[in-house]
Amino acid sequence: MGINACDFGWECVRNFGLFQLSMNFIRYYPLAGLAFFVFWVWKKGYFDKFRIQKSFPKWEKVVYEIKQSAVTMVVFSLVAVISFSLQKLGYLPRALYFHISERGWAYAIFSYILITIWHETWFYWAHRLMHHKKVYTFVHAIHHRSVNPSPLAAYNFHWAEAFLEAIYIVPFISLVPIHFGVFLFHTFYAMIMNIWWHLGYEFFPKGWASHPITKWINTSTHHNQHHQKFHGNYSLYFNFWDRIMGTNFPNYETYFDEVAERREETFQPKASEIGFAK
Repeated sequence: MGINACDFGWECVRNFGLFQLSMNFIRYYPLAGLAFFVFWVWKKGYFDKFRIQKSFPKWEKVVYEIKQSAVTMVVFSLVAVISFSLQKLGYLPRALYFHISERGWAYAIFSYILITIWHETWFYWAHRLMHHKKVYTFVHAIHHRSVNPSPLAAYNFHWAEAFLEAIYIVPFISLVPIHFGVFLFHTFYAMIMNIWWHLGYEFFPKGWASHPITKWINTSTHHNQHHQKFHGNYSLYFNFWDRIMGTNFPNYETYFDEVAERREETFQPKASEIGFAK
């Protein structure tokens, strides 16, 4: 499979590293930039009713997010290159496979569910670690400079945090068989969700955060509140770990409904629009 099939050597590692770096940059900046342009610039007025925080950060903060995201993508690429090299040298096993027919579609879907659960679990506990008072100031405080984050804050990490954000992949693809395409889709989905949670807009309806079923699925408000208040709301895709560990902010559900209510109030038609005005 192209670069993966090359014999280990400087040229092989270099080409793999360039592929990883270019893939990270080509995926992230256009998509995060597009989200920023549509919601924060072009259609800013239309989407104002969906804003979680009504204010916008200063442009200098956004520029910082853009620059620091480059550091993150370099670290992501280095983790991939080191893992690739150790696998080529035989120091790490590699469970990636390249033909769906080897295990079938049912297993491919199952492996996607597994890596999602693993990522959710890793993220929650690593995130809590980074909020420990002996770690936070030196590592995670970089990300929390974005108190009012833009979509370009999604990869705004200190290099050590970027390492923690990436390293969960290594033991999984070393030990659990997963199709290469499924693995790539997982990384793409994780990036999209990260951009969404930092978008600064809430689209889910009122009651989502307290409904018996949907309350287990996270919201943009959930992570935005984490950026505002810092020590709580640690989970990623789902609201499982925060709920069972009691680390949701106590007012998360009511705050979510307040955000949703502001939006719904703007949709209420005026009397003149429904024929009551004289």
